Amino acid sequence: MGIIVMQVIQVLSLLVSPYFIIKLTTTVKSLGFLSPILLSYIIGIILGNIGFIPFDKQLAMALSEVMVPLAIPLILFATDFIGWLGLAKKTVLSFLFVISAVVISATLAAVIFSGCFDEYWKLSGMLVGVYTGGTPNLMAVGMGLGVSKEVLSLSIASDAIMGGLYFLFLLSGAKWLFGKVLPSFQSSSAQANLSQFDTVVAVTAEEKGKKSTVPLGFAILLSVIFTGASVGLSQLIYGRIDVCLVMLFVTSLGWGASFVQKIRNIQGTYEAGQYFILVFSLAMGININLSELLNTGSVVFLYTAFVMTLAIIIHLFLAAFFRIDVDTMIITSTAGIFGPAFIGPVASGIKNKGVILSGLTSGLVGYAVGNYLGFFLAWLLRLFVK
Repeated sequence: MGIIVMQVIQVLSLLVSPYFIIKLTTTVKSLGFLSPILLSYIIGIILGNIGFIPFDKQLAMALSEVMVPLAIPLILFATDFIGWLGLAKKTVLSFLFVISAVVISATLAAVIFSGCFDEYWKLSGMLVGVYTGGTPNLMAVGMGLGVSKEVLSLSIASDAIMGGLYFLFLLSGAKWLFGKVLPSFQSSSAQANLSQFDTVVAVTAEEKGKKSTVPLGFAILLSVIFTGASVGLSQLIYGRIDVCLVMLFVTSLGWGASFVQKIRNIQGTYEAGQYFILVFSLAMGININLSELLNTGSVVFLYTAFVMTLAIIIHLFLAAFFRIDVDTMIITSTAGIFGPAFIGPVASGIKNKGVILSGLTSGLVGYAVGNYLGFFLAWLLRLFVK
């Protein structure tokens, strides 16, 4: 009986702790440079390695494995794919270049680093997921491919370091430097995009009352149903739970549900999905062996830095060749490298409110396609790159 009580307390603490982590990163200015996901990992690693706190690591691992498939549909419910296709052609083209650039750079990284460690093909798939979508895609692809806990954690840490440097660059000298080779954002286009953004904001504000008719609890329940159905389909097809198949099924179901307007308009689904990712990060961190983490760190960091840097350079080259303006290039790069959460700050940094809509929508579409691309590339690299 005592063991059951301790397990219940542990689960509740893991479910509640992300709330305080979010509060910590938003109220303590000195921690502002840390993303809640990275801080969750760090706290989890500390708790799992100090020894005197009796965490049940198997229970933490079981909880972490449930969180990601629950989070993916919630994040995808907000995606408006049809609306994204209706944006300016250069926005869609530029984001397609983001995707192409990441696939190319991740493939080259696999060729170069394949002799350095065995999980190179998995890491390439994970980085394609994160640099077209976001951290949830990295986690989903990594779990589906069965990557080691150390490589998963190191890839997140490496992405945070490289992402932090690139984010500072986007807020400071990116527009000036990229503007040397890219055309300026036309004022007529700016007015059109700004008008479109203001219209969407007005419609969103008007619909807030309608959104409350479908509560967030329904979206969470739907996510649970999708996860259960995906596990059931995996059992039916393979006779066991295949994590890769489960991730692809929940992605497809979540994306499909996003085409239903009442589901797409439910408030808070994106935030709820991100919260589940924090629970995953904390629980996964508890299972990390710190000494093993440090031993494999340098190769994973170099691999991540190579993929991200080369992807940005290729995207810039393609944007210059097809005469995509500097603001569109920057905001679609932000959507791919970081996801929707960073669109607002970067749009403010480049002083162009008119690109917020295209950036947010591109980021959500990236979440939808990231898992498919990550798994597909990883499988190809495993077959053809030795």
